[in-house]
This record gives sequence, structure tokens and C-alpha cells, in this order.
Amino acid sequence: MVLDWKLMVQKKSKKVLIIFSDFYPEISANLINGAESYLTSNNIFFDKIRVDGSLEIPFVLHKFQNDYLGFIVLGCVIKGETDHYDVVKNISMNEIYSLVYKKVIPLGSAILTVNNVKQAIERSDIKKKNFGGKAAMVCCNLIKTLKLE
Repeated sequence: MVLDWKLMVQKKSKKVLIIFSDFYPEISANLINGAESYLTSNNIFFDKIRVDGSLEIPFVLHKFQNDYLGFIVLGCVIKGETDHYDVVKNISMNEIYSLVYKKVIPLGSAILTVNNVKQAIERSDIKKKNFGGKAAMVCCNLIKTLKLE
């Protein structure tokens, strides 16, 4: 199957969509700050959509898969005392990557899967590991690699 990239770009906006879960508002704010800073400093336009939790991210990604050049997914799943952590992490990540691999969708992911809040803050803080900024960079690099811009 030969893909016509020019035709695909014509059908999509020249924007990236950030889909974020704000189940942990402080962590989400850090991740968004990192992603927005990267996109803004590189003159990349974007929209944002908020969802309640990481399980809802694949629904929004699926709904808007043809409307944007790329996607950045942000969220956090913190391990607790039950198996709920594994359920949320596995379902959301499997659904997200199943879609992006099948449809060749540029995606940067910073859905943190951590043992505690301290790890989440370390990974999300723009002055520390800045995974939100890294997810934005990955998305943009994939758009360039696939020649979608």
C-alpha cells in the first residue's frame, strides 16, 4: 500500500493535539507545561483536550486520529495497593499503541507509570526530567521522519 503523504496533510490541520488526563492535577500541569514549552518554542500550533483518566485517552485519540498531524498523550498512573494500576496501564497503553501502529500516527507519550508521587513529580517537572517536553519532541520528530509537515 502506497501512502500519499501530501493528500494526508491536506486532510489534516497543521496542528498537534495534546490529550491529557488530569487525574493528578499537579503532575498533569507539569507535563502540559513541558509539552507546551517545547511546542511554543518551535512555533508548532496545538490544541488540548482534557480527559478524566488515562483510560479515556484512547477514545479521544481514536475520535480525532484523522484531524491532526500528530498527538501527545499525557497522564499519570501511580501504583497502589490493588491491581487497578496494572489494568489502567495495560489497557490504555495497549489501545493507544495498537491504534498508532496500525494507522501510522505520530505520537509522543508521557503517560507516567510510577510507584509513587515523588517519582511522578521528578519525571513531570520541566526543571527535572521533563517527560512532557520529551513527548512533544518525539511527536514532532516523528512528523518530520514521516514527512507529514
